[in-house]
Amino acid sequence: MSVFPAFLLHPTARRAAQIVAGLIFLASALAKIADLSAFAGSIHNFRLEPIVPMVATNLLAMTVPWVELVAGLALLCGVRPRAGAIVYTVLLSVFTIGVVAAMARGLSFDCGCFGKANAGPIGAMKLAENLVMMAVGVVASVERR
Repeated sequence: MSVFPAFLLHPTARRAAQIVAGLIFLASALAKIADLSAFAGSIHNFRLEPIVPMVATNLLAMTVPWVELVAGLALLCGVRPRAGAIVYTVLLSVFTIGVVAAMARGLSFDCGCFGKANAGPIGAMKLAENLVMMAVGVVASVERR
């Protein structure tokens, strides 16, 4: 017995979720790549320095958008889409943990998740958005057995 409703296991639902996730990551990656320094600033706003050294946060700013781009293209093009969906879901999980940690510490800033143009504040709405996007990633990665 599956924990997913039958319609979510249908290949069409999975493919639709893959396309949605791919478009989300493509938009996110391109916005970040266009202004890596702004994205680095967004990462610094999470105040990770006690856990992650400054050099590592800059490295994250330079690599995460490219990982998002590759995963998004994999999802959109249907080339290893399950792998792309797993990368998407894992990254969204990490991003969500960051949002929760920022909220718990009372930090208030725009996340920069989709670049400066579509920056939204860290808070309950951003948490809800991330949870919905994670659910899309789960649907995109599930294979019927």
